[in-house]
Amino acid sequence: MLNTPMKRVITLITVVIISFTLVWIMKITQTAAIVEVHVDANEIIFETPEKLEAAADLIIIASPTKEFMDREHQVTFFDDGTIQDYYTLTEVLVEKIIKSPDDFSLADNQLMSIIEPVGIVERQAEKKKLITNHYKELQEDSAYILFLKQNMFGQYAIINNNLGKFNIDQTDSSDIGEEKLTEAKQFKEDVLKKYMLP
Repeated sequence: MLNTPMKRVITLITVVIISFTLVWIMKITQTAAIVEVHVDANEIIFETPEKLEAAADLIIIASPTKEFMDREHQVTFFDDGTIQDYYTLTEVLVEKIIKSPDDFSLADNQLMSIIEPVGIVERQAEKKKLITNHYKELQEDSAYILFLKQNMFGQYAIINNNLGKFNIDQTDSSDIGEEKLTEAKQFKEDVLKKYMLP
């Protein structure tokens, strides 16, 4: 027969395990229930690392600090309720600055937010993931070289879609998205070689 303090410990452990299990199941269910909507958009494509570098205002090596669902998803609407714009503000830890404007004032190992062309919109208790041109979001704690352009609001956004971000620590197998073509793989190799990255 168990004494009372032992019963309390066993009960507490059981409650903790059940709580963690329920939170885990809810998180999986929440993520699995999101419908993906692919949006085609016109965008400027840079076909060589040199053209990409010239177009970028800021080139950094950075890692996202949060999981995608925990990031700041922005959606704006027209007066009639149709979606005007969407994006995700992704907080990244900047490990190294390769290229920056003269007035850029961020040091290595500091945080900044960047714009990714993907977002979550919630309407009538239904979440949808809006994805521009098959973009694949950055993965938490994975290191990337990022090519960014400053918008008119002073924010920096990834340019060249999936070919404006390249995973450098082999922790994101989808870093060039669905563009597994030889040309896309070669483009990544050329970028990594140009900046002497692994």
